[in-house]
Amino acid sequence: MKEYIWIIGGSIHQLPAIYEAKKLGLGIVCSDYNSDCIAKDEVDIFINISIYDKQAHIENIKRLKDEGINLKGIVCIAVDAAITMGAVNDYFGFCGISEEIASICKDKTLFREKMDVWGLPNAYFKILTKESRSVDIIKIDFPIIIKPNNGFGSVGAKIFYNEVGIFNHINYLLDDLDFEKILIEEFYIGEEQTVEAIVDKDGVFTPEFITDRFFTRDIYPVEIGLQNPSSLAESIQSELFDFAKKIAQNLNIKNGTIKLDSIITKKGARIIEATVRVAGGLDPYFLVPTASGKNIMQNAILTALGKPLKKEALINSINKYALTGSPLPKPGEIVDISGIDEAKKISGVEKVFLFGNIGDRIKEYKDGTSRICFVLVSNKSLSRAKEILEEAISLIKIETK
Repeated sequence: MKEYIWIIGGSIHQLPAIYEAKKLGLGIVCSDYNSDCIAKDEVDIFINISIYDKQAHIENIKRLKDEGINLKGIVCIAVDAAITMGAVNDYFGFCGISEEIASICKDKTLFREKMDVWGLPNAYFKILTKESRSVDIIKIDFPIIIKPNNGFGSVGAKIFYNEVGIFNHINYLLDDLDFEKILIEEFYIGEEQTVEAIVDKDGVFTPEFITDRFFTRDIYPVEIGLQNPSSLAESIQSELFDFAKKIAQNLNIKNGTIKLDSIITKKGARIIEATVRVAGGLDPYFLVPTASGKNIMQNAILTALGKPLKKEALINSINKYALTGSPLPKPGEIVDISGIDEAKKISGVEKVFLFGNIGDRIKEYKDGTSRICFVLVSNKSLSRAKEILEEAISLIKIETK
């Protein structure tokens, strides 16, 4: 009987997983709240529900099973719905992380508390709520970052180098944005990475990739580019994978992905946050395969099905450097877009992603969701790859008013 995999989310970010599932001969079920999502016509069964609705996923899977659909697992790719995946795994006994594990990672304050319990290097942090929002400024060592407890993509996060504006931002998050809980946290200084590994069906921890991440850090932490493979020394990369393994063990991950946002500081490797889903930000499904040929999507799908990983999916068969970057037009309404086709013609430009059209608005650059254009390039030489990226970005003109 044909096996099916459920993929949470139906955007461009899930398409590589859908295509990989097809290569594996699987039937595909996909859920998304957008009834016109890009993946709708690419899958066997589309379910129009919120990716965050755990019960709706469970009820629909029960229905499909009753109808004879041999659904064997669920994956969460580049969407912040690991709790949904965990709830489904718990209910049906699928191979993968639990809802409890996903909830620990989703709750940034709980994760920080767990890091202390586990005895792992941790940031100074303080939890604020609507009912308890007082802060003793004198006791704070700057810089700090103030962010929502359960946000993503740096939404709502702001860096402070002194006390000016702190209370305004606290009130903005708790009152205007209506978050129940926020976090004041030590702001680490250093270079950031994504670290991803997978615990296979037999419980074996398997490193997958490390990507260097580049940010603006003046006030808001806005990611502006990626590089794979990392330029970090092999010893530091080993330290980061060891850190990921310790966190996976402490979380008691039996099977599934562990993804860290890490940073190398003067005191050593530190963890900004963790999640238990495949990374977003173009990393595992465009950047890493372009640089190395590694098949991160296949790893996630096979593990969710309780099947062994294929060794060739973890081998660097390409040995290139891949980079992403973005033009950063002025915020405002888009009135003209040009240079996309010219940029695509440059040798070494792999893809140009555009997530906006004339008439759309570009937000102020306060978080990772503000960028509307991403350029992916590759080359055997890192310096040449950087030149290609710079040339491509210079050609793309997005005018606003």
